[in-house]
Amino acid sequence: MEYKVWHQLLTTADFILFFLFMCAVGYLFIFAVFSFKKQKVNFKKTNKKYRFLILFTARKIDENIYKSLDSFYNQDFPDHNFDIAIAARKVSDSAEKEFDRSPVTLIKSPGDERFRSRILEYTLKKIHSDYDVIVIMKAGNTVDSDFLEEINKAYHSGVMAVQTHFTSKNLKSNTAILNALSQEINNSIFRRGHVNLGFSAGLIGSGMAFNYEWFRKNISKVKKNGLTKQLETLLLRQGIFIEYLENIYTYDERKGSSSKHSEGRQHWYSAKFYSLGKVITELPKAFLAGNFDFCDKIIQWIIPSRFFLLFTIGIFSIVLIFIDWILCLKWFGLLFVILLVFDLSIPTKFHNTRTFFALFSLPILFLSNFINYFRFGKK
Repeated sequence: MEYKVWHQLLTTADFILFFLFMCAVGYLFIFAVFSFKKQKVNFKKTNKKYRFLILFTARKIDENIYKSLDSFYNQDFPDHNFDIAIAARKVSDSAEKEFDRSPVTLIKSPGDERFRSRILEYTLKKIHSDYDVIVIMKAGNTVDSDFLEEINKAYHSGVMAVQTHFTSKNLKSNTAILNALSQEINNSIFRRGHVNLGFSAGLIGSGMAFNYEWFRKNISKVKKNGLTKQLETLLLRQGIFIEYLENIYTYDERKGSSSKHSEGRQHWYSAKFYSLGKVITELPKAFLAGNFDFCDKIIQWIIPSRFFLLFTIGIFSIVLIFIDWILCLKWFGLLFVILLVFDLSIPTKFHNTRTFFALFSLPILFLSNFINYFRFGKK
């Protein structure tokens, strides 16, 4: 009798857990399938040139910011139609003197301010010119020469918010390769796949462009934690679609490391749970109002990370072999589906032996991410 009760409890718990994981994997699978189709968004050429503010945020003035500036000096876009500003927390006297003689505006942000949203708000209060579009970048990000021209075309077509194709150029370590791989999977599922299905693309935090007046008015509404997710919330609440420019690249040339990856993931988890806690109660209201774009975003934040799903499903599949092998069969089927999601989402340029050997570092990064799940509250 005790065995029957125990087995019934196990079967019930297994069914509930499997259903929840199946919904999460099914969500990713749908968008991964639609990401397989390349975007065909071509905005018409225009002779109208809008005024841009390129705003960089940086911890300090170093070689990273100079690389970024060089890529904007080489734009196929009229120089008088864009200005560059840098918001840096640490500015040496020599750097301050150098930028005094430069057309680039250097603004020293409050030294004790850690949150990017507050730095951006502070910087915009110091800038008094009027612009049409603001582009948000990070030090170490570079772009191609047609970057501003393509965003100009999108803005002229009525686009209020843009996310460009963010990709890493630093592939010198296993951690860097896995970070780049994860970013490209995100690009496939949460940007190209979403836009192909009519949903807004997810923001990244760099290579973003917005209507200047909208951004200036709304940046003060962003709380300290989670800039991109709160910007998404504000945009989608107001029914503003976030376009994804797949063929317009923002390159990240910063050096990656395991410690920086761990810190970045901790920030990500913190921002995710903070933002989710603020909007989850709005899901029924958004659904009844027909704002399915906002509904999708809330559901997206509820779903655990892809790597968490992968390793958890893998563990369940193996453990159930020794408890009840019949129950493990469907888990192995689900494991196959999530592996298929990864396969559909990974660009062909990563199909090489270097990526294969980098995957052996994945358990270490997963363990680090798993620990960060329980540390995000401190952030």
